[in-house]
Amino acid sequence: MFSAKSNVSTLLYRFRGNILGVIAIALALAPPSLLPDELYINNCIAGMLIALLLYIVSAFLRVQTRRYIGEHTRGKVHAADSLVTSGPYAHVRHPLYISNTGFALGIAFFHLGVSFWVVPFMFVVIVFEVALSQIEDMFLEQKFGDDWRAWASKTPAIFPRLGDAKHVLPQRTFWQAFFADSSTWLWLLFCNLLLVLRKVAYFYV
Repeated sequence: MFSAKSNVSTLLYRFRGNILGVIAIALALAPPSLLPDELYINNCIAGMLIALLLYIVSAFLRVQTRRYIGEHTRGKVHAADSLVTSGPYAHVRHPLYISNTGFALGIAFFHLGVSFWVVPFMFVVIVFEVALSQIEDMFLEQKFGDDWRAWASKTPAIFPRLGDAKHVLPQRTFWQAFFADSSTWLWLLFCNLLLVLRKVAYFYV
């Protein structure tokens, strides 16, 4: 039973990019929200404002997290040289997954506006990211054992623990961490440009 669960977890982690690609295609095929002819806040503009807020918060969290971790990998197998428990990791175990979820939800709001169509995408993305975070927990517990369990016992998985934490100097400056993640910013820009073109093609061509 454990072996079967482990195999499913391995496949889910290995093909997470493909799964996100399928979700992205489904999102792009959904009908986009319409910009108003007049200057007023409709569901489309409200969705864009929510998306902007999600982008800003998620980007800040991601950069702060990248300041404390080593070389980040998007490989097909898990790897961790050490257990990071400082910076954002002193308050929550999965800041990068929270950031990824924020970006994904921002893209959904940007494309669909504030509408019922957002709900299924929110559900799928959140369930997927929570599943990945649980896979991460299993990997880290197996690798770091009691050190991980001691940290996990006082550090929530998703909802941050408020309060002071031991101050540890980050490995990178803010801008070093920002530019180290340039592929993420290019991907985010590319997705939004595609969705803008989708809106234009849907309503004006």
